[in-house]
Amino acid sequence: MGAIALLGDLGERARAMLLLWGAAHAAYLAAAWWVLRLPGSGPVSNAEGVPGFLASTESAPPRSGHALPIILGVGLLARALLVPAAPTLSEDVYRYLWDGRLVAHGINPYPHAPSDPALGRFHDELLRRLNHAEVPTIYPPAAQLLFGAAALVSATPAAWKLFLLLLESALVLALYRMLKRRGMPGERLLLYYWNPLVLVESFGSGHVDLAAAAFLVVSLALYEGNRLARAGAAFSLAVLTKYVPALMIPWLIRRRSWALLGAAGVTSLALAAPFLSAGTALTTGLWIYARHWEFNSVALCLLREVMASDLGIRRVLAGAGLIAAFLVAWRARSATGAAYACLTSLLLLSPTVFPWYVVPAVALLPLHADWGMLAFSGLVALSYLPLPAYRETGLWTLPAWILWIEYGGLFAVWAVACAARAARRRVRGGTAPSGASVRVDEREHAHVEEAEEVENEKR
Repeated sequence: MGAIALLGDLGERARAMLLLWGAAHAAYLAAAWWVLRLPGSGPVSNAEGVPGFLASTESAPPRSGHALPIILGVGLLARALLVPAAPTLSEDVYRYLWDGRLVAHGINPYPHAPSDPALGRFHDELLRRLNHAEVPTIYPPAAQLLFGAAALVSATPAAWKLFLLLLESALVLALYRMLKRRGMPGERLLLYYWNPLVLVESFGSGHVDLAAAAFLVVSLALYEGNRLARAGAAFSLAVLTKYVPALMIPWLIRRRSWALLGAAGVTSLALAAPFLSAGTALTTGLWIYARHWEFNSVALCLLREVMASDLGIRRVLAGAGLIAAFLVAWRARSATGAAYACLTSLLLLSPTVFPWYVVPAVALLPLHADWGMLAFSGLVALSYLPLPAYRETGLWTLPAWILWIEYGGLFAVWAVACAARAARRRVRGGTAPSGASVRVDEREHAHVEEAEEVENEKR
């Protein structure tokens, strides 16, 4: 990470960055393998139908009281190296600062695009750094309030990254508490804290997705602690920072989490109130994004082979996303599992999959370790490979082989995981008739679901 921070413009030196990123990710995977063999980690899988991978506890490494401080210390050092670096892979942070400066001056950022002459008194060097200055902001109200709070301190990328570091501390604490509640070793924090994607995208480029992940994880921890009103407030902050966590709403409705949803509704109204004067302009930028943006999507690539209408493809993907959310609502047996499954589904179905979109899913890996996502969080960096050519020509072309490596690697690992899980079931079944062990597992899962539903009714 220190070497990446010293490269300068990462857009121009993408190949060198990817070599260093690959080395960092290899070290991360080796460390993850060590952590997942610690006593108490058990098989690496989740009960929500998202494939995991078996981590054997045979010849497990001994527990050390020094491991967790080392994990946190090394991760914090990597962040400290990246925070001062200029964000050269993406211009998004400058849009955050632009919006934040408007909010700090009491101006609603939704009615006007940055290039609008109505905002002429703010046109300066910051405007020239913006990408798509002709498009109104797409970021939700809670994100705008975060941008404004950071801009009140300093409208600089480093100040915003330090703000993210503060929010991340709440995420790490919430993850640690949930790990302990499950009897899992705290060292599993490494699966999030050492992930190179999180480091580069959050503390190199300063993407707001980390803030959404922090609010979501805090909400899940409060939900598990039966603090439903606070969980609802945190969930509202997550949704109105990045709309993606709203995919969990069907699961919450099925679990009759009315107190949480009610608190989320009240909080959402309070957060949106300062911006409601924009009227329909609140969603103008968002609709432009939904209609025209695309990047690094294997689903979009495949559907274009059989469908000619771009709008039709986007509608199919949106419908598939809703179906996935309802399937998760029906199948998932825990709040964290539902969140992880929703986030993973989005990565497979969205027309736009920027690397930083993976950050919220990585935040849940300590609880739902998944070697497919561990691998994909490194492979997705390949989407930066065409960046130097884009800088020279202004034309963006993502070769199909990059998509096949990224998503092919993900599905290949998942296939191995499914085969390993089937083998474990056969071993557990012993001489039982074919299908008997599966039926036992289904009965056990039914009992778990029934107990959770009774507990939710009590809540």
